[in-house]
Amino acid sequence: MSSPAKSSVLRAILADDASVRIATALGTPGKTESRKIALSSGQLTTEQIVGRIKELSKLRDEILQVMRQLNLTREAASSSVDQLDYDSELESSKRELEEARNEYQEVQGKIEKVQRQIDESKKKIAARTELSQTGFATDQLESEAKDFRRVLGRLPVKKLDTAQKALQSQVKDQAILAVGNRKQDTFYVLVAAPKDRFSQALQTLLLYDFTPIEIPEHELADAKSEIQADEEKAKLLSKELEGLKLQLDDLRRKAEQTLNRRLDEVVDNLMLFRGILKLGDGAPASRIYARLERVVPVEIVNSLTRKGIVELESSS
Repeated sequence: MSSPAKSSVLRAILADDASVRIATALGTPGKTESRKIALSSGQLTTEQIVGRIKELSKLRDEILQVMRQLNLTREAASSSVDQLDYDSELESSKRELEEARNEYQEVQGKIEKVQRQIDESKKKIAARTELSQTGFATDQLESEAKDFRRVLGRLPVKKLDTAQKALQSQVKDQAILAVGNRKQDTFYVLVAAPKDRFSQALQTLLLYDFTPIEIPEHELADAKSEIQADEEKAKLLSKELEGLKLQLDDLRRKAEQTLNRRLDEVVDNLMLFRGILKLGDGAPASRIYARLERVVPVEIVNSLTRKGIVELESSS
């Protein structure tokens, strides 16, 4: 639970009438509940009560952790039951918690997978769009010659001539440099060289700020058709992604309702068992739930805590 300075909800189990009046006066009018309860353990031993407190504390922390992981809003409320049917409800709470986590992770995993596919499609579209702007035909970019390698890239306009001369000086007539379209302050160039001289040719060009461009694998006859196919694929994936995000939002809404309700039950019952240990089994008490409009002074919190069990919690 949060520190008093951040609290907006007060829960308390108090046996002293004066402290009950103080606690209820702290709450917002119309948003404060106070009802009489009997602190009954059902003949549990002190050791069993302590065991249940530990179990409920662990479950409370697990629910809060999952709510943080799923980015769920905490909406604190008073629970509608005085005491859990401990064994069955504890098991149900754990099952709901696991289901919420697993369903979220499953859909989130699908979203991440589709997003990666969309990113890959966009990357292909950008690469193929650039290929279509180089000024080189598809058959120029592809080579079936096993003893030759070719690389596409950009050279700065100011360094094109010196790069060509350096390439000629290094590998003479064993490398070919074809110049394509101009893009801003660079030219697209296509370089082909025998495999045994290719590395030398590439290293020479890199000295003149040559920027290689990856040539995507061609699946269709021409770049325009490939771009169109990738755009269609990206549209379908985007539609699928939108559906998954809506599904995730729906899961989060349901999980938010379920886990908030469960957390309220767990916190209230955790306080009940702590109240039994502090005030005594069978003692009459009041359970108080109050929404706060202002920060409660630490002195008042400490005073109420001496009279019973008090929890301060942040809530939306």
